Amino acid sequence: MNCKDTLKMAALLAVVCTGNGCSQGLLQDNTSEGVIEYALSFPEYDPNGIMAGMLPESTTLTFSKGRELAELSAGMGVFRTSIITDNVRREMSYHLSVLNKKIVSHLQQRDMPTFNKEEPPLTLLYTDEIDTIAGYPCKKAIAIFGSMDMPEIDLYYTDRIALDDPNWYGPFSEVPGVLLRYEMVQYGMRMRLEAMTVRPGPVDGSKFDERGGFAQVSPETLHAELEQVLSTFSL
Repeated sequence: MNCKDTLKMAALLAVVCTGNGCSQGLLQDNTSEGVIEYALSFPEYDPNGIMAGMLPESTTLTFSKGRELAELSAGMGVFRTSIITDNVRREMSYHLSVLNKKIVSHLQQRDMPTFNKEEPPLTLLYTDEIDTIAGYPCKKAIAIFGSMDMPEIDLYYTDRIALDDPNWYGPFSEVPGVLLRYEMVQYGMRMRLEAMTVRPGPVDGSKFDERGGFAQVSPETLHAELEQVLSTFSL
């Protein structure tokens, strides 16, 4: 291939990647800021069931400098969560909106067992398998639960997103990377998340500011509220 052909090929690659909105993950060593959009599905729910239209179809994770913002809306906007996490301080502000009720709970690492009650603890098996998700190379791990009625879960994570200790607050705290395809069970609901796009770029620091107009409650009260609200989706 001569120099002219090489330039044409480079230009074509640039057009393809910018024109179809594909992730730049494979074209750079690390991503330190940006937004991940996950497709969200519920394997155990009937897609034609009465509650299907109330379930969320996507969720986003905004990240920058050791901080995360996870946002989700369900029930046609009736139920909303906004979770701000500081991975360096290991602190979380969990905002919950249900109709006119707005509450927030400020959580520390010691509060996480209230929301992650897996007994006995799960076991993680790391494999040599690799897949590409949203343009990022991901390693595979398998989560095996102590409970016999819980099937194992495949986890895919990447080390190409520069976010320190991104899983400290969840059931897969030992996984050494950002999860891009995984499942989790909360309040009896089995959820599957898969990253569809990763959009690298600067993030406005104000996104991680505390929200106004929320009444502060204890972690136990937040847990009870979530349990009550999410139980309605099991009808």
